[in-house]
Amino acid sequence: MKQRTDSPVALRRRRRRARAVSAPLSLRVSVYLTRGRLDRRIVSDWPCEFTPQLGLRVLQLIDPRTRRSLARGLRGKVEFVDRMGSRPNFSAVVIERPSVRVGREAILGLAERLDGSDPVCPRGIVLVQTLLTDGCGSPLFSRYAKQSVFEAVWEVADALDPEGYTVEFGAFTG
Repeated sequence: MKQRTDSPVALRRRRRRARAVSAPLSLRVSVYLTRGRLDRRIVSDWPCEFTPQLGLRVLQLIDPRTRRSLARGLRGKVEFVDRMGSRPNFSAVVIERPSVRVGREAILGLAERLDGSDPVCPRGIVLVQTLLTDGCGSPLFSRYAKQSVFEAVWEVADALDPEGYTVEFGAFTG
């Protein structure tokens, strides 16, 4: 039988998760409907005015489930390229296979960082989501992207560093 660890870090994580779940329904709906705008605020002018919506969005972004999901997405892109080799691609979503092959180790390293338990900055999480979903601006999908895969991964890795980043998690509790 696995024993429950009640270390201070484990207790803080459980409290954060419990607060996110116990947020009022109206707040959760508001965050769901405006998550794109909230994410752009986090990326563009962090630190910005702290609101209950922004606090809940930050909790959602740094949640371990979100991080694991993004890590799976990064690994999935690499596995797809490995599996496809040089065969023709008949897919609605076209992955820029040469770029992914060249940046393979950097992408897998980023996935490993996301799977780890070290704290992360939500700005970096938003950048990972953009890297995985932006069909025109991400070097994973477009050969005409402004950055190479290496540059994009390094930007994300730098943004994941929580150095100097603080958030008050109780801002939306009643």
